[in-house]
Amino acid sequence: MEQEEKRELGRSRSRNGGEKRRAGKRSPVPVLTAFLFLFILGFLGVAMLYVKKYMPTSKRADLSEYFDVAGDNVQVYLNDEKEKTEKDYLVVGRYKDGHVYLPYDFVYASLNKRFYWASDVSEFFYCLPKEIVKTNADETLSDGSPAFFQDGKQLYLNTDWIMQYTDLRCQQFVDTEQKRIFLDNSRGQYTEATLSGREAVRLKGGVKSEVLTILSKGDTVTVLESMEKWSKVRTGDGFIGFLRNSKLTDIRKETAKSDFQAPDYTHITREDGSKIELGFHQITSPQANAGLDALTQSNSGMNVIAPTWFSLSDSEGNFVSYADADYVAMAHAKGYQIFATVNNFDQGDVDEKKLFRDTSIREKLIEALVQAAKDSGIDGLNIDFELVPESVGKDYVQFMRELSVRCRNEGIILSVDCYVPYDYNRYYDIEELGAYCDYVIIMCYDEHYAGSKEAGSVSSISYVDRGLQEAIAEIPKEQVIIAVPFYTRVWITKSDGKLSSEAMGIRKAQEWVKQKGVNLSWDEELGQNYGSVEDSDGRKEIWMEDQKSMQLKMKHIREAGVVGVAAWKLGQEPDGFWENLRMNG
Repeated sequence: MEQEEKRELGRSRSRNGGEKRRAGKRSPVPVLTAFLFLFILGFLGVAMLYVKKYMPTSKRADLSEYFDVAGDNVQVYLNDEKEKTEKDYLVVGRYKDGHVYLPYDFVYASLNKRFYWASDVSEFFYCLPKEIVKTNADETLSDGSPAFFQDGKQLYLNTDWIMQYTDLRCQQFVDTEQKRIFLDNSRGQYTEATLSGREAVRLKGGVKSEVLTILSKGDTVTVLESMEKWSKVRTGDGFIGFLRNSKLTDIRKETAKSDFQAPDYTHITREDGSKIELGFHQITSPQANAGLDALTQSNSGMNVIAPTWFSLSDSEGNFVSYADADYVAMAHAKGYQIFATVNNFDQGDVDEKKLFRDTSIREKLIEALVQAAKDSGIDGLNIDFELVPESVGKDYVQFMRELSVRCRNEGIILSVDCYVPYDYNRYYDIEELGAYCDYVIIMCYDEHYAGSKEAGSVSSISYVDRGLQEAIAEIPKEQVIIAVPFYTRVWITKSDGKLSSEAMGIRKAQEWVKQKGVNLSWDEELGQNYGSVEDSDGRKEIWMEDQKSMQLKMKHIREAGVVGVAAWKLGQEPDGFWENLRMNG
């Protein structure tokens, strides 16, 4: 029995030992399976990361947010940019009865400033070369649509009407919830490209950016901006977004075309082609007309005289006239054209707001001035309206437009006096005045004036240069006349620091310098002789206008190639001084 138990125990041990040996040699299948599972998980993770980072998204952009318009509102693009107001609000047009209407403020500021709203008669005025087109709310275009409509205080102009008078390309997309209009008034070349295959146009550059629209192979886009891998484009279906450069082929330059026929605002010029040498003759009474002969005895070369004959006397369109038939006869006999000057300051205060915004007053003044010019036999009118408030700048310019129509129809030369352009007087708008008037005279004097807070030159060479450069940048040289001073100022600084000045003609200033024993020295930067002296009244300074300074001014004027020079005013210059101003021969 014992032996049997031992044998059984041995067998049991043997079996156990065998099992232990078999367990030490496990099968490789579970290990491989686990490894493969982890590999697949890792691969899927990497793939998901790749997809997340590199695969294009098909998510669509929210177009209501992108365009920010709905219903009958229309998003306005100009030269492929969303337009905004000065207060950073979007410019929004209106869709009405199958037409897009644009806000008047936007049209005036960005498309065509010649649409003038005469609020007192509720009409739009548009000045063509020889007529003034007036349009009221009841008038329609050829297709029966209104030319404009008013909603509260806001005026809206029919795009079709605008394009009758404006060189403008236009694309409208109005059959969608997000209506938009693309306007283009740029000229020259632009870039186009063709798609090599189907592709999404995206909100931003990058494949994860949301989709605006899908284009097909062969579709054409306008390339607005090219970057390393992406380009900003405008599509044929009215979107501005981004495309991959790899999808763009046949990149080419195209030239903007237009069949718009701009009105020809012709200008009256001197028949002999000579340049203008103009002298202003200040006349403040009828008796002053008798001085013409004496003032012009030594004015060799002068060919135009501008007597200050007409001066506004009130805000109702009335003026005082010193026009004189004998003066006209004598001036013409001397070979002078006459540009009679009209000013707004000799007879007292004038309310320019009332004068220029009231349609009936504008018309009354224009008619009276033209009739006075015809009755007196003069050659032209010269408008010298100074210190016009900025708030009525556009109304003043409209007055000049309307006056130009009457003058052009009557063969009357029209010139206008303007300041040297700076930001604070830009509303005088010399570019627009140059379009309608025959000549623009830039008054290159009063750089420092009676009310200046510091002493200085009346007309430094840099001031003249600025007048020249600003004028010829806006107006053809053939219409620019530069006005120079025949005067300077003596500046007095008293012991208490108070500053005052006295205007002196060149002749009188020369006598003053000699009398006071002032030593003059040339200031290269200002292009003038400078001198100072101390006396019982305080410190006195003068920036002398003389032959040397005038010759320097004229050198710059001649080199600029402008049509003429003018001088304020006759009688202040020394004998023979006009020889320095010669533009002809």
